Amino acid sequence: MAALGRSSGGSAGIPLRAAWWALAGITLGEVVGSALAVVVVALTGARLTSAGPELVGELGLWSGMLAAVVLVSRRYGSGSLHQDFGLAFRRVDVAYGEADAAAGLAVAQAVGMVFAGSRLAGTNTQILSGQRGDLAGAVAVSLIAVVGAPVFEELFFRGLIRTALAARLGRHGAVWGQAVLFGLAHAGEANGLGNVSVVLALVLLGAVLGYTALLTRRLGAGVVAHSLFNLVAVAAIFLVR
Repeated sequence: MAALGRSSGGSAGIPLRAAWWALAGITLGEVVGSALAVVVVALTGARLTSAGPELVGELGLWSGMLAAVVLVSRRYGSGSLHQDFGLAFRRVDVAYGEADAAAGLAVAQAVGMVFAGSRLAGTNTQILSGQRGDLAGAVAVSLIAVVGAPVFEELFFRGLIRTALAARLGRHGAVWGQAVLFGLAHAGEANGLGNVSVVLALVLLGAVLGYTALLTRRLGAGVVAHSLFNLVAVAAIFLVR
């Protein structure tokens, strides 16, 4: 998942135009992932929202995101994800990640309380709740949420996007810029106006994770925090009755 040791936390040589490659990568990933999901549905007769199509869909999306990260690193940077985007992990990142996860959960809870009972309240955990009673499906979507998404999303948003935006927006502007894009990337995961609360909560979570990457100069703590944040949602769906 990550290299050990020191990291620059991002290359000053990554230009703003690298963000266009990021857009191309995530768009291609969405297209490939959707196509793969449709193929699985056609071959198996499964629902589009069941675990199999969701899993291959995410794999397609992640492949596009990873391709963009690698391409930008080789085209504009050193060719090392460790040097260019801070893909590194230290033992202390576990403690940092726990603190960040707590902060992210507090922010999400606060947003939920603000919008509670309104048409703007929503959730993006349908993919999890839809697998109740299906052990294989529950395991698959749990791995997506707790293992896959934290690695690929941190590398893409807090690594590539934040570094590219910093060339024009500066360090703090880049943190908030990637946070907004992170939140908007999850729009559509809730129903209708419920996306307002979901996107806002994820924008704020993205800011927490962005500042973590900025201050630690690596992605390890953010991956841990993102994983723990999602793990709480998994536990709430499958373990809490």
